[in-house]
Amino acid sequence: MVPKNRQRRPGPNAREVLYGFHPVMEALMAGRRRINAVMMDRQVPSERQGRVIELAQPRGIPVQTVTVEALRAACGSDHHQGVAMTASPLPMATLESLSLPETGGDGSCLLVLLDSIKDPHNLGAIVRSAHCAGVDALVIPKDRAAGATPAVSKASAGALEHTRLCQVTNLTQAIEWLKKKGVWVAGLAMEAQQTVFQADLQGPLALVVGGEEKGLRPLVRQACDFLVSIPLCGRVDSLNASAAAAVVLFETYRQRHEQH
Repeated sequence: MVPKNRQRRPGPNAREVLYGFHPVMEALMAGRRRINAVMMDRQVPSERQGRVIELAQPRGIPVQTVTVEALRAACGSDHHQGVAMTASPLPMATLESLSLPETGGDGSCLLVLLDSIKDPHNLGAIVRSAHCAGVDALVIPKDRAAGATPAVSKASAGALEHTRLCQVTNLTQAIEWLKKKGVWVAGLAMEAQQTVFQADLQGPLALVVGGEEKGLRPLVRQACDFLVSIPLCGRVDSLNASAAAAVVLFETYRQRHEQH
């Protein structure tokens, strides 16, 4: 019996169905999953399908042509773009495996910690921004949060396949562990007096982004070294979690890469 509030770990033979051109292509290129087979819509051959076949066949991955109805049923979605694959779940990293704070190569590692992000589309958008901004890893709670599902890979346009992802039981404890390793922890909070453009975001840093409705939970907020806000104008008083994360990530990128 699985204890309450704990997720069952995928078994060694667990499979899931990735769908959409970009998730399938990026999974093939990343090589992080064990791929069982690729499925194609036999009724609408396309150039994109040909590109997938070019990657799959040399590796001995079976390519199956199926009806669009069968493809839809396998994916559980109409957004498959005529291609899908059965594969093992995305492998998870541990905080200990990140070798902090040297992850970034120059001692300036950059992590994103997500506090109760439940919408897979939000998680996918954050993953995509994080990958493009050079984030070393994302940390997410095991419970009461979106996980690395096929829908997240689709929403990330396949960026999830190249992203190092850590799942932790307790986010507050993970923050304290990172702080002991010399990583500064910045929480994103709309009421913070210091804006993201005033804060020093260089050096080993973990950015904590709160959930879609309530933001950072009190204990997570208290564990952060400092809080930053995004200045806003207009009648709407907040940004979507994924949009807010993108703003902070690319301000961090700017500070770390601008020429002096």
